[in-house]
Amino acid sequence: MAIDMGTSNTRIYVKDKGVVVVEPTMVARIKRKQWVGLGAPQKKQGAVVAWGTKAKEMLNREPQQVEVVSPLKNGIIFDLEMAQRLIANYIKMVYEIPTKYPKIIKPLMVVGLPTNISKVQKRAIRTIMLEAGAVEVILVDQGVAAAIGLGVSMEKRAGMVIVDVGGGKTEVSVVSMGGVVIGRMINCGGIEADNSIINYIRMKYGLLIGQNTAERLKIEMGDKMLVRGRDLEKGLPKSIKVSKNEIIEAEASVVNKISRLVKEVLDETPPELMEDVLKRGVALVGGACRMKNLAEIISRETNIGVNVVDDAELAVVMGLGELLNNPKLLEKVKMISGYVHRAR
Repeated sequence: MAIDMGTSNTRIYVKDKGVVVVEPTMVARIKRKQWVGLGAPQKKQGAVVAWGTKAKEMLNREPQQVEVVSPLKNGIIFDLEMAQRLIANYIKMVYEIPTKYPKIIKPLMVVGLPTNISKVQKRAIRTIMLEAGAVEVILVDQGVAAAIGLGVSMEKRAGMVIVDVGGGKTEVSVVSMGGVVIGRMINCGGIEADNSIINYIRMKYGLLIGQNTAERLKIEMGDKMLVRGRDLEKGLPKSIKVSKNEIIEAEASVVNKISRLVKEVLDETPPELMEDVLKRGVALVGGACRMKNLAEIISRETNIGVNVVDDAELAVVMGLGELLNNPKLLEKVKMISGYVHRAR
């Protein structure tokens, strides 16, 4: 089983079945009273109302006693208990899929993780997967997984630049020979772009819109898009039309941050790999990589070709799945950049 657990979405690949779960990394749960002090009871999280897609649909529409949360922030786990429950729920969904093969109760799990995260965060990911029933957990850098998912041979010394734009973070990696040569990450991605669109429309039109509406505007490519929200002056419903150029202007700060990060990584890249980078260009992957004008800005600032890959949001999990299907490649990646943990 291969798992790509991101701030916005979680994807699970099962050997011989392909990608079987693509769900938002969100939970709707009952709020609990926040007691403080030494006498505060040590209670677990509130009862879960909805998972994944159903929880995301409740965002900004939930009743007062319910809250919609994500256990990850900027690609990093900050709510360990809820992350464990979320993964356990998605793995239960996998087990419920009909198959002619017997169920594997203690699976091998290959998990993608951001480059340069701390040992504490690696232990947190390991704990989640082992608690979910894994017999062995192999942690692989997401940059390496994305390169494998794009069909890059790990036997060659040629380098490639992978820009993984997720919901809460953007990671730029130079990958060669099955490992990350240079890797940098910033806490900036699709969610910040959504917030920029919300702020832009509020400042220009005096209209307050929600997170899901901003995400829709970010994804749509129409010249004129209808937007509905609440008029901040009158407090009444209001509709406006927003152009594609306005969304580009709203996202400009986020796009520029990502472009600067790519330039910084290229500046640190060994000269021996520059020829390979010029030949292969920059590959954009991740669920938020299709932000308007992102590829054009990076190409213009770096003078290097930029390619938004097909099924960009699945590149990492498909690469992790390829490791499951290729034991020799898995052993090579484990030796170079993998982190292996086994159940006791």
